[in-house]
Amino acid sequence: MAGLAEYVKSFFKGSDAVSDAGSAVAYTAERSEEQRSASLENPAVPLGSMASWSDLYGNYGTPVSAGVKVTPETAMRVSAVYACISRIANTLAMLPMGVYWETEEGRKLDKEDPLQLLYTYGVDECMNWIDFIFILVASALAHGNGYALIERDKYMKPIGLRFLEPGECAPIYMNAGRVRYLYYNVFGEVIHKRDIIHIRNLGSNGVIGKSPIELFAEGIGLSLAAEQFGARFFGQGAGGMGVLETEQSFKDESAINRLRAQFAGKVTGLENAHKPLILEQGMKYKAVTIPPNHAQFIETRNFQVEDIARMYGVPQHKIGKLDRSTNNNIEHQNKEYLTDTILPWTVRIQQEFERKLFLEEDKGRKQIIHDFDILLRGDSVAEAAKIQALFNTASITPNEIRRRNNLNHLPHHDDTFTQMNMQRVTKDSHMGEPKTDDSKPKPPKRNPSKKGSTVPTDNDSIDA
Repeated sequence: MAGLAEYVKSFFKGSDAVSDAGSAVAYTAERSEEQRSASLENPAVPLGSMASWSDLYGNYGTPVSAGVKVTPETAMRVSAVYACISRIANTLAMLPMGVYWETEEGRKLDKEDPLQLLYTYGVDECMNWIDFIFILVASALAHGNGYALIERDKYMKPIGLRFLEPGECAPIYMNAGRVRYLYYNVFGEVIHKRDIIHIRNLGSNGVIGKSPIELFAEGIGLSLAAEQFGARFFGQGAGGMGVLETEQSFKDESAINRLRAQFAGKVTGLENAHKPLILEQGMKYKAVTIPPNHAQFIETRNFQVEDIARMYGVPQHKIGKLDRSTNNNIEHQNKEYLTDTILPWTVRIQQEFERKLFLEEDKGRKQIIHDFDILLRGDSVAEAAKIQALFNTASITPNEIRRRNNLNHLPHHDDTFTQMNMQRVTKDSHMGEPKTDDSKPKPPKRNPSKKGSTVPTDNDSIDA
């Protein structure tokens, strides 16, 4: 293993540095000549090359058919993309989390666990827990991967988590048949996988996730193009493009350019909107721009909102589109958002944290629990009915109810209660008696005080 580590490190000592830090690298004995020639360390590549600097910081992206460049940074200008990423990341960040022991009495919060201390006091000097989870998940949603460096003390206990931007960390994956190796390049240093928190999006090899923005670049590019089209349309006074027609011929090209510039200065821009247009020498103006309604401008923008919400699995009402939401179905949509969108991310975070932030002796004995109760609370009437049902079945104490509603603890309120009109079914109860056949006549009961005398029963007539 030590020899392998030295083999990996040798790639970063020469000119074989990673040129695209935003993607995984499968290292073999020979590096791609194309990557080597595109590296900033190549003297033939000028430092003023914006493409090379963009690749260095992970701002990759190519123009799409709509004529715009789509990257995770430019995609955030689309309100639907920003709303989806912000909504999911905010929901996961605000979920209460705790490290619990498994005891005979049930779960018990371990307030001294190193991970619990990070949750309580913050991951480092710059971020508290909610900021850390928010930016970690947002990076995974935008770039496909979220990275964090684990800082440990000499006893291997985690004492801090440092978020790494996409351009600051790149996985090094080597597939040698039955054996696979995974390291991470962090600022040119090779880091073992146990010291890197890696939250992945959907990918193809299980090592690195793919960016949804890259996969759906054409749809997001259409949203960017539609937004720019609308901005330019209204910025030019909603006039659009047109031509000047005349029967005269212009032999001087400079006269044509001067006429074009003068005409554009009079009709374009918000300050010239709706001003009267005066044409001379028999000129006529003819509009040639397709009207926005013919281009289905509004329909396109609405559909792209639905498409982006579908891409991230977020209900449309969560990002402000309430066309198909009613008071009857919005509660069910919230539950679907929780089970289909949020729950898989919490399981992914839980397993990654338990695998890399728990000490070896604590694995299997402790677990991370996310409290979903804050997301499942409904209206006040439904919440009161739920609490009453839990209290009547001895599942919750009065003090637990008070703590749930941010009320102070009271003495002698830690017992559970149950209703007195309910009892256990036993052999002696009427529910445990065997069924009898009422069709057969019952024998008369005898009076024990007199021999041979009987007491009339329900089947005997008193007159008899």
